[in-house]
Amino acid sequence: MTSEQAPNDGLAQADVSTIIAMAWQDNTPFEAIAAQFGLSEQAVVELMRGALKTRSFRVWRMRVRGRTAKHQTRQISAQRDQHAQYREGSGDLLKQALSEAQETFPLPPSPLSRESLR
Repeated sequence: MTSEQAPNDGLAQADVSTIIAMAWQDNTPFEAIAAQFGLSEQAVVELMRGALKTRSFRVWRMRVRGRTAKHQTRQISAQRDQHAQYREGSGDLLKQALSEAQETFPLPPSPLSRESLR
């Protein structure tokens, strides 16, 4: 990589350190780095490749690749899918659990009725 292509041109060493720390954090999406420093995901990858040792870069890439927390759009769609599955299946699961609970623990007959409570 030549100095003309280096993504850290114009960035202070403190900014590069901050970007590396944010890239290592699981809960910081690439979109947050882009909003704060104006670097795309590919630019962050290039910065990490140049700043880290080869093995450290490979470990980071394996860790980040496909992780929904690092990609805000994937994170939002995964949450949306989870909520949809919960909404679809929750009524059926609740009915099934209630029917199983009544079979397992039948309620005793109650001497109380609406008329006796008036």
